[in-house]
Amino acid sequence: MKTSRIRHRQQGFSMLEIVVVLSLMTIIMGIGFASFNLLQDDDPFAKPAQELVQMAKFAHQSAVLQHRGMTLAFDKEGFGLIGTTEGPGSRRTWPGGMKVSILRYGAKIWEKAEGHRWPFGEQGICEPIKVRLETETGFRELAFHPLTGTLVE
Repeated sequence: MKTSRIRHRQQGFSMLEIVVVLSLMTIIMGIGFASFNLLQDDDPFAKPAQELVQMAKFAHQSAVLQHRGMTLAFDKEGFGLIGTTEGPGSRRTWPGGMKVSILRYGAKIWEKAEGHRWPFGEQGICEPIKVRLETETGFRELAFHPLTGTLVE
């Protein structure tokens, strides 16, 4: 009698193949994340816009919680809250070379931000304003909601 040998082929991948594929995926993902972060760093308006939005939210929340008015004041170097204890989060500066303008409610022309004050009432209500951040390469305009002091998209 003849016995036949049947070869069974193994299904699946070896451990070495899996390690190689995972290593390649990790390298590709690392390059992708690094290039994405580089793209975000090129936006000169991202950080100052985010800081202004955060400061406006803080002024609104503080006014409501403390039942007293808060004022966001703009000057040549930056902006800060008036009426709070001086701390690391109460003052921000503009990046060098950035021009900042404000369009107040009902106004038709943009004015330099320097010297302007943006009050938040005891209920958190504020004037709806627009802030323009401008550099040599472009500008970004931020519009703020009068009831919440948050950014209007």
